[in-house]
This record gives sequence, C-alpha cells and structure tokens, in this order.
Amino acid sequence: MSAWRIFIDELRAALSDRGVVIVILGASVFYALFYPLPYQSQVAIELPVIVVDQDRSASSRDLIRRVSATEQIRIERVISEPRAAEARVRDMRAAGILQIPPDFERDILRRQPVQVGAYGNAAFPVLYSQVVTGMVNAVQDFSAEIVRERQLADGRPPLLADTLAEPLAVDLRELYNPDGGYANYIVPAVLVLILQQTFLIGIGMMGAGRREQGVRAAHGLVDLLARASAYLLLLALLLGFYLLVVYEIFDFPRFGRVRDVYVLMLPFFLSVIFLGLALGQLFRSRETALQTMLLLSLPAVFLAGFAWPAGLMPTPLVWLGQLIPSTSGIDGFVRIYQMGASLEEVRATLIQLWLMAGAYLLLAWSTSRSGEPAAVS
Repeated sequence: MSAWRIFIDELRAALSDRGVVIVILGASVFYALFYPLPYQSQVAIELPVIVVDQDRSASSRDLIRRVSATEQIRIERVISEPRAAEARVRDMRAAGILQIPPDFERDILRRQPVQVGAYGNAAFPVLYSQVVTGMVNAVQDFSAEIVRERQLADGRPPLLADTLAEPLAVDLRELYNPDGGYANYIVPAVLVLILQQTFLIGIGMMGAGRREQGVRAAHGLVDLLARASAYLLLLALLLGFYLLVVYEIFDFPRFGRVRDVYVLMLPFFLSVIFLGLALGQLFRSRETALQTMLLLSLPAVFLAGFAWPAGLMPTPLVWLGQLIPSTSGIDGFVRIYQMGASLEEVRATLIQLWLMAGAYLLLAWSTSRSGEPAAVS
C-alpha cells in the first residue's frame, strides 16, 4: 500500500471515529476556548478588606482613603475589634485586614515609630499577593507624604523634600506580560499541554481500537511516517487555530513570529505523535488507553516547570520531565511567541525536541514491528 493511501486511510479513520474526534478535535478546541475564561480579569482587583481602625483620627481616615483608592482593594467595612475582622477572613468574607494601632496620629505627630498591620489570607496566594501589595503601596505612599511634610516644616526646599521622602525611585516594567495578568502567564503553557494530552489520548485510542478489532497496522518505517503525517496535519491546523483565533479572542501578548513557532513545534508534534503511536501498542482496550493517558496528565503539568519552577524540583523529577515532550515544547513556545526569542536563542530546546522525536520514532517503529507487545488490559 502506498504511503499516500496509508496517510488518507489514517486520516479518514481518525475523523470517522466519534470518540477520537471528540478528544483530538472537540476537546482541543473546547479547552482552548474554555480554559482562559475564568482568568479573563487577568488580575484580582477590588478584593474585600476589613479595616481595624483603633485610632479613629484624621490621619487614620486619610490612610484608609489611600488604601481604598488602590485597584486591588475594596474596603468592606471599618471596625475596631481585631477578632471580628479575623472571623470574617476565616469565613471567606474578606481577603485581608488592615490594622491601624491606637495613638496612630499622636505617634506620627511626635515623630515616633508607627507600625501598621497588613494581613492577607495566605491560604490563597494570588489573593494574598494582591491584597498585601495594595496595602503596602498605600502605606508607603502615606509614609512618604509624612516625610515630605516634615521636611517642608523643617524649612527644606520642596525638591529636596521630595527627594528625601522618596530617595529611591523604582522603574517597574512587566516584561512579556504587559497586563501583569495570570492568564497571560498560565494559558499559553496550558495550550501546548492540551495539544499533547488530547493527541496522546486520541492516538492511543486508535491503537487500542485496532488491537480490539484484531487489525494490524502497517509497520514499515515509511508506513509509520505516513500515519504520523495524518496527525501532524491535524496538529498544524489546531496550532493555527490557537495562534490566530484563541490568541485574538483573549488578546494574549504576542512578540514572536508564527513561522518560528511552527519551526519549533514541528519536532514537538512529531515527538507527541510517535510517543502516542508507541504507547498505543500497549493497550488492549480504548477505555484503558483513555484512563491511563488522563491519569498521566496531571504529572505532565507539574513536571513541565511552569506550575512550579524546575530549579526547585528534585533532580530525578527534572530528568523525568525531560522525557515528556511538553516540558521542552512549553519552554520553547513561550520563549518564542510570548517573549520574542529567535530560533537561535532556543536552539538547545529545538535540538532536544528533534532528538526526542527521533527516539520516539524508533520506539514506535520497534513496537509496531514486534509481533504482540506486552499490553495493558
């Protein structure tokens, strides 16, 4: 049978299999459109904060106004009892507490040290980061204004007073993520993982389905490449959908070239396809292939190095992660398309993906040529 005929037959078989279509096409499109929706606000804003004002002075009210003016915080209520505020945080009715101590204004006027309490619910790191950042920024601005007024009162020129109030200015720039949004960080990596897992499941189901029917796929190297080309076409089309439609809908940052993305993703796609063809030989039933591949999805997330930095993982887990195509695929994809890196700058990742594609090609070829490989029921 010619390679072209094998390509057409594999493509037709995949697209005529309802279960496989639901996974590799339906799930790939559905998750790409659904996953970003919860993160549309990008950053958490107007989080409810309880103010414990034990001073009730003009200065404390001024500080409260400054905190309320930050985009991260919405003052839920002002009370005087700390325990009541803690209870509201425990009940998830507030994300943090700003505590203004007694004699707040008096100590400021006497030029004595004053400590303001800024407490966030650290059980939820995203909320904690936003709430504490908002409170700390407001308190620092308030403190700088006090220093400036003191310097003016001491007779110093306004320019010098401004310098003494804020001796170090920070030029804060959020590179590659202009909004500072969580979606801009997490979704691009997840899109690559979605493509990997849906196709590993779909290709595994195809292989297991052949075993159930007693059909032996063509096992020559050219035949294997022809079968892989059918899935490569589908992956290329889905990647185009992600880059041109999903990125446009959700306005994710794009600093790289589409052509460079395809050059990088070619060995990644081949690695996924050949790994799927090899694993497909291990299963006796489609249900087992589906369940096993789903079970492996969560480890792939953590080993990829975006949910938790790879540099902080145990070395054996880092090595294990390098055997999964998505680890290198996510790294290269984010660096090229989101950070604007050139192919030369990701050359090491590109070489690793090609080596992985070659290794999984040999694995898929050897398993397809063996008579009856060990199978998982």
